[in-house]
Amino acid sequence: MRVALYIRVSTEEQAQEGFSIRAQKNNLIDYCRVNDHEIVKIYIDDGYSAKDTKRPRLQELLKSAKNKEFDAVVVYKLDRFTRSVKDLYDLLEYLQSYGIDFISRQEKFDTSTALGRAMIGILGVFAQFERELIAERVRFGQEQKLKERKWPVGRKPFGYDKYGNQIPDEIEQIRMVRKLYMSGMSYQAVASYMLRNGYYRRGYEWTANTVALTLENPFYAGIIRYGSKLPNGKYPQRKRDLRVKVIEVDGTHEPVWTKDEYYEHLARMRRRSTGGYSRNVNYWFNGVLKCGRCGAAMFGRLTTKRSLKDGTIVRYPYYWCSRRKANKGCNMPMFRQSHVEHLIMEYIISLRVSNEKTRQQIEKLRKHEVQLKKEQEKLRRELDKIRSRIKKWQYAFAEDLISEDDLRQRMNEEYAAEQDILAKLEATSSTDKNSPTEQLFQLAELWPELDDIEKNETICAIFEQITLHTDEVAPKGVKNAFFPARVEVKFN
Repeated sequence: MRVALYIRVSTEEQAQEGFSIRAQKNNLIDYCRVNDHEIVKIYIDDGYSAKDTKRPRLQELLKSAKNKEFDAVVVYKLDRFTRSVKDLYDLLEYLQSYGIDFISRQEKFDTSTALGRAMIGILGVFAQFERELIAERVRFGQEQKLKERKWPVGRKPFGYDKYGNQIPDEIEQIRMVRKLYMSGMSYQAVASYMLRNGYYRRGYEWTANTVALTLENPFYAGIIRYGSKLPNGKYPQRKRDLRVKVIEVDGTHEPVWTKDEYYEHLARMRRRSTGGYSRNVNYWFNGVLKCGRCGAAMFGRLTTKRSLKDGTIVRYPYYWCSRRKANKGCNMPMFRQSHVEHLIMEYIISLRVSNEKTRQQIEKLRKHEVQLKKEQEKLRRELDKIRSRIKKWQYAFAEDLISEDDLRQRMNEEYAAEQDILAKLEATSSTDKNSPTEQLFQLAELWPELDDIEKNETICAIFEQITLHTDEVAPKGVKNAFFPARVEVKFN
């Protein structure tokens, strides 16, 4: 049977007898020799804790298992693989899904046997127990903090420093937000006012969403809450959330407003609606459309209902700038979907008319792709060389040709080089996509035959970004016409 050896030692354990790299290696080599196992790979994680699975050689082992480069993984002891029952169960389930057995020398754990496979089921029970135990411990710790009237977890809300003291400038903003909202202004109008007057929330612009979150935060009323409720004050209805217990206590921090004021504006929030969006309409250009004025994403929504002469109720899709929606920080006009469609088709036609321009663009994209592929091939060859050297150093150590200190030094050098190549490869792979230019020139003919979903999928496949540009701010008399505008596109 072809096996891979996995060896791990943390910094604290390097001097302990039985846990050193050499001790684990010698023990596992002897075991494989006696059982007639062929060692095809050795993976060594030097100086990594088993608290989680974020270890470079373990991750490499899992990738090799997926490629079925060996038949079983052999470790000296279970805690060399992981110290968590939950992680052990997940790892064994992963290996089993690819037909890879797991053998632990010390505990006589072998999933190639019926008893070993039965143990996986038992581990599953303990893994679930461990998950719930961790959750209970975390919650117990947070509840204990609440009993002491302390902030349970994370950064203090806007307006307070890490010690729970008020920051006067920020507190002034919070009070201003409530005052504006209670005067009758909407979330968006409040955000717009704050933006115009140069107020920022920890360096970020106020938006309709942050205005709402600020107003509904009980911390500002002197209440510390752990857990969450729905806006109507009821508990979540999903079964997994029914166990969540919401706890509220009076904090020791100085509140921004009284509880009466808090419940007053909370009641107003529940009475008012910020709806108006449809989830049943497929917008063709969602995901790629950008505002040419501020660079924010543009998203689709529907017009209000209109009755035609025959009594038919219609609603037209259009797009508007998300920054304009959030705080009126942009004055880009709204575009009807049919207008965007018209601009895209105009752009395609203009490209097709200019054959030379089209040819040059296609040639440029093809040359870029060829160059990118050559670069990636070169990086992959470098990566193969590094991994080959890693294996050679491990085998040299296994044959006592180099010392443990030499191995550690060589491996650290190779790991650093490997990470550098992987980073470069990831950077080039992010743009390694087939050119959709040829599809672009068929789009005008195919477009009428596509349904809403297909149109959106096609647009997202061809374009990485479509930016709308216009000099208009508030176009007049264009209900059924198109105002002057153009598109700037970026292909995938």
